[in-house]
Amino acid sequence: MKQDLISVIIPMYKVEKFIEKCLESVCKSTYKNLEIICVDDASPDNSAKIAMEFAKKDNRIKIIKNPENFGLFRARVEGMKVANGDYIAFVDSDDFVSLDWFRLLHNKITEEKADMVLGNTVNVDEHL
Repeated sequence: MKQDLISVIIPMYKVEKFIEKCLESVCKSTYKNLEIICVDDASPDNSAKIAMEFAKKDNRIKIIKNPENFGLFRARVEGMKVANGDYIAFVDSDDFVSLDWFRLLHNKITEEKADMVLGNTVNVDEHL
């Protein structure tokens, strides 16, 4: 049975400290039919470079570059313009997801025939 394609949009701006953990979590997901769209929102740091290294190892990752910093909402919109998925998921680049996050969300949206689903979040204090 063919899995639906989920386009995961990850805007990036000044997140070189977090993007590696974010991308690792998305790439390791148990739901494998993902299109991972990293939107470089004209970030002045190494965020795009780190994402490019991931893209070399995982052909599901696409990098698009905004010519200037448009902000989070517009970066998401730019990602949606190139998305090919049956569904779209937004992941902030300073966040990470659990192994089953996409699978559980996909199960819920198909079971309920919903237009949208929201996942729970857990706040983690990185200083603990």
